[in-house]
Amino acid sequence: NNVLKVLQLKSKESLRSLRETVDRKSWGTYSPPTVVNAFYMPSKNQIVFPAGILQMPFFNKDAPKYLNYGGIGAVIGHEITHGFDDTGRQFDKDGNRVLGWTPETIEKFIERKTCIVDQYSNYTVAQINRTLNGDQTQGENIADNGGVKE
Repeated sequence: NNVLKVLQLKSKESLRSLRETVDRKSWGTYSPPTVVNAFYMPSKNQIVFPAGILQMPFFNKDAPKYLNYGGIGAVIGHEITHGFDDTGRQFDKDGNRVLGWTPETIEKFIERKTCIVDQYSNYTVAQINRTLNGDQTQGENIADNGGVKE
């Protein structure tokens, strides 16, 4: 019964917010600080980095600093790279939806994206004997490569 009341309240608040002016400076409620994840919000050009990610395998208080910088740095690089994937590239620095890339830049992006898609489409998960679908995973694959490279 209490769960239903909470869900009803959240639904009412969500519907009410549709009539309000968007406050782009608001932090909002993205996720609890205990969540072990990070994410990029293109509509705000913002990385959300909950405190929960500061644990294994990304961070270990007993590990050398360089390992922690590498672990957290890869996550930060991954999230920044999302700003330039198929979704992120549609927004400007202020989070406004724009067509900011030139046709030449889009063409080069698609060439490189196709290379990543092809590469990942050739991977097989041995335990289930299935090949990955590089199209479905391309956003995360590009971000993973960006996080490691940068």
